[in-house]
Amino acid sequence: MNMKRKSPISVDVIQFYTYNCDETDDLVFIGQFPYDDRHDFLVDKNFAGIAVKVEVWNNRFDKGARRNISLTLVDMTMRCEVATQRVRINLAADGFKDYFIHFPAETSDIVGNHTYKLVVRDENAGLPLTESIIHLLDKSTMGDPTMWYQICDGGIRPSWSDNVFKSLNTVDAHEYLVLFTVAPEICCRLSTVMPELEVRLYYPDGKYVKAFFKEPFCRNLESYKDNRWIIECPFETADDINGVFYAELLCMEYPIAGFVFDTLSDEDIRGVWFGHEIEAMDEYSPQASKALFDKHLERDGESDTTPGVDSLEEAIDKFIASELEDMKKGKMSTTEEAVADDKSTEDVTEYKCNTILSLDHLTGLHSVKDKLGVYERVVRFNKMREDKGLPVATTPLHSMFLGSPGTGKTTVAKLIGEMLHQAGVLSRGHVVVRERASLLGQNYHSESEKTLEAIEKAQGGILFIDEAYQLYQPNDPRDPGKFVIDTLLTALSDDTNRDWMLILAGYPDEIKRMFDMNPGFKSRIPDTNIYTFDDFTEAELMEIAENYLSQNHYTLTSGAQKALITRLKADYAQREKNFGNARHVMNMIQTEILPSMAVRVISEGLTDDISLTEIREVDIPATAPLVKPITISRPRVGFTI
Repeated sequence: MNMKRKSPISVDVIQFYTYNCDETDDLVFIGQFPYDDRHDFLVDKNFAGIAVKVEVWNNRFDKGARRNISLTLVDMTMRCEVATQRVRINLAADGFKDYFIHFPAETSDIVGNHTYKLVVRDENAGLPLTESIIHLLDKSTMGDPTMWYQICDGGIRPSWSDNVFKSLNTVDAHEYLVLFTVAPEICCRLSTVMPELEVRLYYPDGKYVKAFFKEPFCRNLESYKDNRWIIECPFETADDINGVFYAELLCMEYPIAGFVFDTLSDEDIRGVWFGHEIEAMDEYSPQASKALFDKHLERDGESDTTPGVDSLEEAIDKFIASELEDMKKGKMSTTEEAVADDKSTEDVTEYKCNTILSLDHLTGLHSVKDKLGVYERVVRFNKMREDKGLPVATTPLHSMFLGSPGTGKTTVAKLIGEMLHQAGVLSRGHVVVRERASLLGQNYHSESEKTLEAIEKAQGGILFIDEAYQLYQPNDPRDPGKFVIDTLLTALSDDTNRDWMLILAGYPDEIKRMFDMNPGFKSRIPDTNIYTFDDFTEAELMEIAENYLSQNHYTLTSGAQKALITRLKADYAQREKNFGNARHVMNMIQTEILPSMAVRVISEGLTDDISLTEIREVDIPATAPLVKPITISRPRVGFTI
């Protein structure tokens, strides 16, 4: 009678540790090595071998177990076995024990940039118990781990939702996820492997640290094309551990990013942390974590638009910044390598490479990116001279942004603020957004108070005045906007206060007219600081549409894609001066395409995942809906002759 054999033992945990030449004498204390759940290890010329911890359980409750197990290391890259170790297992009933073995690199022919698999077998039963993969990455060919990934953003989300938050008031005993979005900057030597990342979660009491190891992944094909990879770390909430958490992202034990969040937030804060907000802390403590969170909230508040400023415009700017096209990676990598050997330039390189707000991450805006590229190099050059104790020429700060709505002007302002903050030019780098209505006072002649208040809030950062041309009304000598202009010109003339920057933004013709009629602006804003934001091209509008839909988990059929291209071409060809660019695309999606899709899906009674995410050709309106102009009949004033 044939009976299927079973093993009375099982292996629940396998953990690895790579040791160096100077640790070989410590192998007698092999059980004290700092094992954890990582599977990727960075090795160098001092690499001496792999230590393994195996947790073996006896699954029988009534008697002990004595078995022989083998641990075989297989080189998956070369497809061959490299070494085998055998261990005698002796366990009490329902007991477990940790066993430790090691594979010397020299005698086992273990090398970097290879993938290995450890296979554990019960030799008595002739059965495999478990297996585990380990990747060895050679530092000499892979380079600095802090440069392997570019950090995009971070946040938290409920496990049952795709909505991402900076902070939220969590529900106890529920699962949430800490997430980081990254963009790989290297091509791994192990072609099928994306280097593993570690998330450490520091709880509010500072006592409990949860470590989580995982390769980043792409949610869908579009994310893969955009080079946006995700790593998520689950955690559960409880009323006794709520408060300000600190999530840190590490690569090969090197901190590369981090952000703080509050699970007792008074209100849910939608969005992601990015730029300076996602830099790893130098030294963690609960007090430092809370102070950092309060600082970020304060800066967020100062960056908010005032009542009357279009919130959709701000959302569009954030969306534009989040869309990575990364077309100049090679150029950036060359720049990084050129300064890597110079100790005096490490800080300059670090601020350039560690921020998501890089010039190359903006859709379109080629002339702006080229001009800002020059400006950035001037700032870096001055920083290097300053670090050497050399005299530095004054860099003009104040600027003018010319362009239609929805072209990313606010995003670029935040980019410049971050860049100047990292370079030490601005002490904070935040952006305060204002417009005419928020700068005019309650009483005539009181405009200077509101303007001075805005300048004070912008200290250390940028005062961004949107549609600034509205301040200039030459046909109305009593228009209060002139007092705002006078106050701004007075502040600009104060050369002793260089810890702020003014950006005037608006339509090209109108703002140029204001600029030409006010010599004070012309003397303070050089031509090199005047940026023209061209309308997005048809292809760029389509890219914005596809990326926006992808971010919100929608897909286009081939027919829908062709229909959308045709629609955008028509809209672009008929565009007028107030064409909304990214605003137009998002409005079309939100007010035309998605409602059309919703009506179709509900009418047909569809409930499957594909129907809820797939946009079809019939959902794309062929032309923009016509809006009949409103005419108002006014009574004539005067006498009839």
